[in-house]
Parts: sequence; C-alpha cells; structure tokens
Amino acid sequence: MGCTINSKNKIMKRIQIISAVCLLVTLASGCLKDDYADQGLAGFKIDNNKKIVEIAGPPNGAYSLNLNSGEADTTLGIVTVRVAADQPVSEDVTVTLQVDPTVVERYNDANDTNFEEPDSTKFSFSTFDVTIPKGSREGVLQFTASPNYFSTADYAIGLKLVSVANAGYTISGNFNEQTVIIRVKNQYHGTYHATGVFKHPTAGNRPIDEEKDLNTTGPNSVEAPLGDLGGSGYFMILTINADNSVTITPSGVTPNIDQHWGPNVYDPATRTFTLNYSYNVAAPRIVQETLVRE
Repeated sequence: MGCTINSKNKIMKRIQIISAVCLLVTLASGCLKDDYADQGLAGFKIDNNKKIVEIAGPPNGAYSLNLNSGEADTTLGIVTVRVAADQPVSEDVTVTLQVDPTVVERYNDANDTNFEEPDSTKFSFSTFDVTIPKGSREGVLQFTASPNYFSTADYAIGLKLVSVANAGYTISGNFNEQTVIIRVKNQYHGTYHATGVFKHPTAGNRPIDEEKDLNTTGPNSVEAPLGDLGGSGYFMILTINADNSVTITPSGVTPNIDQHWGPNVYDPATRTFTLNYSYNVAAPRIVQETLVRE
C-alpha cells in the first residue's frame, strides 16, 4: 500500500502540539486575556476569489499526532487540507500531497530539533489524493501506522502539497508543508479538570475552572495550557520525574516559567497535578492550579 520514504537517521526533540489550531500571528510578550494583545486576526479578510489551498496547522510548521498504544495497525487522519475561504467549495476539489524528507530536515535545522524519519515499513498511505467535498472547506489525508513502533524514538513525517486537479486553485506559498511528529500516548495523556486561580499583578485574581487536554511530548512529559491562556498560545511542558515531582518549562509563546511558588507534584493514585508557578519576570503572573484526570 502506497508510499515509502528513505530513512535518514536524523534524531529528534519535542514540539509544541497543540492541536492543530492555526494562529496567523502569535506574540511572544503579550496574551489575549492578560494584555489584550492583538493576535493578528482583527480586520483580516479572506479573498474567496483566490481559492488558495493550504495545509491546516500551527504556524511553526509542525504539530504532534498521538497514537494509542497497541500492536495492531491503526488508520487515522494525519493532516487536514483546506481551502482558505469563508465559503465552502462548489465542487469536489482533489489535492495531491507527497512525503518529502526535506520538510523534516528544514524543521530540524530551523528549530534545533532532531526528529527522525520512521522506517517506511511501519506506515503507509493508500493514496496521496485528498478530496475536499462539495459544500465543505476541508479534506483529510489518511495514513496507517504501527503504533508501538513509534514509541521507540521521536519520529516525524514531512508532507507537502504538490498539485490541485481543479482549475482556478492555487497552492499556498506559506502553508504548503507540515512536519507531523508521531508519538504514542503516555500514561499522563488525557483530559483533566483544572481549578485554581490566576493572580495578575494589576488586574487582580480570576478563577480557573475549565477542562484541559494534556498531550504527550515524550515518555514522561505532556504539554498543557498555561492557566487559562491556552487560547492565546500560552502553554507549558509538565515533566514527571521519578519521585513524582513535576518540572515545568515554557512552551508556545510562554516567555519563561518560575516554579518556586509552591509544590509542583503529580499524585499517581488520584492522577492529579498540583501546580504553583508564574511567568513574566518583571511582574509575575502567578498561577495556582490543580489538574484532576477525568
């Protein structure tokens, strides 16, 4: 079935997940709820006549796809292809992609990461043609993988748009490729209920009470939204140490993390994170929260 790529034995690191929400601009020093920073979307207008086809994903060019562990091959969507328009297409649109190892190489070079290309016998594509159905704006490329293999190292597959069968459509010059990091979910991966408080130095306190998806970034680490600012691109990596203490490091647009405000621990019996941390050195935004697995 389908496609092969050459293994190049380039090795790897982690990346931001995120589920594939595509922010056009993220600001490294501000946050939407905190400083009401403009994320670059205000006043943005789509020209439906241009019919631009792109790969949906985060603007840094990579995201994580997390597989359930198991011996049996599993088939699922690996990337979403869409027409950048606020109106659905009026016909079936066929878009062709290809595996391109240089996509991963460029991502590694640009981000100082070492993602490794997987053995081509451990995954396959039945087709590289994606159909965006009439009346829709999106289509999904499916692939089949051997999940347990992807737990043996940090692997990534590079995908690139190569053509559109329909006349009048143009491939995006900015969002035409994606590095997909493929991992097997660890034991901390899942949905948690977060409660606590976000302490702003001038605006005062606001409660935290929301669901959070924690996504695998390594054997003992997950990425989580920071406080209530996940929607503004603020994330953190929670690494669970052998003694169940938790090391918190910044991710997304989070500039820094200071975790001296109290204990940062994981309780495996209750599957609960207790976290106390802040960001912004000059005027700390302090977060105290508890994340309980649902």
